[in-house]
Amino acid sequence: MPQTEKHDWAGCLQVAAMSDVGMRRSNNQDHFGVAIAQTWEDWQARGHLFIVADGMGAHAAGELASEIAVEQVRHLYKKYISKKPAMALTSAIEEANMVINRRGESNAAFHKMGTTCSCLLLLPQGAVMGHVGDSRIYRLRGDKLEQMTFDHSMAWEIKAATAGKDYSSDVYAAIPKNVITRSLGPSAEVEVDLEGAFPLEVGDTFMMCSDGATGPVTDEEIALILHSLDPTKAAQLIIDLANLRGGPDNITVIVARVTDEKMANDPCKGNPLIEEEDLPPPPIERQVRRIPLTLWMGIGLLLVAAAMAYYLDQMPYALAGVLVAFVAIIMAFVYKFTGEIIPVPVKKKFRFGKGPYSDVPCHADSNTALNLKILYDELSDAAESNKWKIEWDTVRQLGERADGEMKKGQYYGAAKHFLLAIGSLMSQIRGQKGAKNPLVDDSRVDLA
Repeated sequence: MPQTEKHDWAGCLQVAAMSDVGMRRSNNQDHFGVAIAQTWEDWQARGHLFIVADGMGAHAAGELASEIAVEQVRHLYKKYISKKPAMALTSAIEEANMVINRRGESNAAFHKMGTTCSCLLLLPQGAVMGHVGDSRIYRLRGDKLEQMTFDHSMAWEIKAATAGKDYSSDVYAAIPKNVITRSLGPSAEVEVDLEGAFPLEVGDTFMMCSDGATGPVTDEEIALILHSLDPTKAAQLIIDLANLRGGPDNITVIVARVTDEKMANDPCKGNPLIEEEDLPPPPIERQVRRIPLTLWMGIGLLLVAAAMAYYLDQMPYALAGVLVAFVAIIMAFVYKFTGEIIPVPVKKKFRFGKGPYSDVPCHADSNTALNLKILYDELSDAAESNKWKIEWDTVRQLGERADGEMKKGQYYGAAKHFLLAIGSLMSQIRGQKGAKNPLVDDSRVDLA
């Protein structure tokens, strides 16, 4: 699998995809796939497909599972040409799961191997996502970053189940963050979440990533990076930040940005995403009929007559009247709730999922800028003490500009330029002797 891919499609879409082993792992169990449509007509029919898979399993099992997931989904999506894109994607993920499961059951070394699988289709109708696991898909629109997928993790499942209940933050903090509840491979069947379609707008930036990115890098920082940088620089800087903060896991990032109105307003955007037969069956309900007023009046007269008979000490007639009234009431309600079964009207447009599931604004406060300044200073000191070859003029110009903006209270500009300076340093440090040494702790890279 290539570690880096870059695409600029028809002047309408910029894409960068990168994967890094991180600082603690000996092999990369992440895989990604990028399937760009060859022609405009291909895009109108099938869209662009992006895949991120984060493997799980001892030895090489996780690496194999994620590789199979990416290759199978990419191949099977093309195979299901007779199906509409959303259903084809679902079928491709489900069949990929069966392939991984059979491979795991046939070899003891790969038993119970698994992988996450997050897929993004960019179509004229909008963005459609197929999702299993905790690898995430985000969308930056304007000044807001939204998480479009639901993490299939113990932490997210418990939070969803206890929504609205009064639990302290300590309770949620104690929930393991790395325990996932759904993945491809361990079972012969898997439930796939579909999200979308989310209509495209110029400037929409989608980011897909494994949890090696979202663990060390916050959503607020991701929003700032995607808002400030082009897809290639953004993807690389997210990987750099994750590594600077320990890089405890493999890191995979795909960033795709819509750059032209032609893609956002394609004439095919009104085409149906799924066939009518793929829709869930329409709900049915029994017609509720109105009980005639004359019946209620008759029941009332019976009860009045029964009361008079009771008053005149004619108990047999009184009991008979009450009994007839009671039977009449039962028959009235039977009449009311046994009307004709009729289908409930449904909307023709079908919407998958419930996303987005969270959002953060794109801004930088003094703490964000200060934290990035500290990281920039530590990285600069480490580069100087190790005597690495750095073009300091460019780096220090960015750092000085960031310092100046910070003094003026322009924290967004300061944070942006500190990020650029960190990115410039990391691009020069990467690969130099000593740059990948073990860490002192989980929060700070030791570049000495």
